[in-house]
Amino acid sequence: MKKDLRKYKDYFLNFFGVLLLTLGILAVYNSINTGLAFQIFWMCYISLILMGVGILSRNSFLVMSQIYILTIPLLIWNIDFFHWLIFDRALWGITDYFFVNPTFNLGKIVSLQHIYSVPLAVYCVYLIRRKRNDEWKLSLVQSTLIFFISFLFTPKYLNINCVFKKCVDISLGLPHQVNWFMIYFSTILVTAFIFNKILFLKVKK
Repeated sequence: MKKDLRKYKDYFLNFFGVLLLTLGILAVYNSINTGLAFQIFWMCYISLILMGVGILSRNSFLVMSQIYILTIPLLIWNIDFFHWLIFDRALWGITDYFFVNPTFNLGKIVSLQHIYSVPLAVYCVYLIRRKRNDEWKLSLVQSTLIFFISFLFTPKYLNINCVFKKCVDISLGLPHQVNWFMIYFSTILVTAFIFNKILFLKVKK
């Protein structure tokens, strides 16, 4: 019985790992194919690939670090998305691209991962089991690196990862880049606190 359960668990993990990795690769392909190659630096695209690799290699540390990065930003995306879906009008304007243009294309198919990628990753970490609770350190380092890559090497008009101007009207009254770090780091640390202190993803002793 235990052997069968382990086999089915591996099937689930392999399937979800391949799914997220494939979506990440499709996101990169679509960005290049549409002539917007700089979009490959979006945090969610990078995290999709890393989550897929982490699940397939049973590396819960890598997967959790991406969950910390994505949870609150994707929650904001989902609120905006479902507001559009229910009320047929914009809330913050984040997901306007999905509804203003009625064409359903590969980019929109990939974009739907915002709805389910984090819940899938959380379930996979539950199956893999955690061995550490300091994944937030990698989250902070990765976010910092991606910020500087986006700021230095991508055009302002694309506003990749919102590094040049606000994507949501949230401000602490400081220069935008300072706001970015304070807000982004706060979302990572709050998410880490919730998962470590409140939710069920306990570290395996």
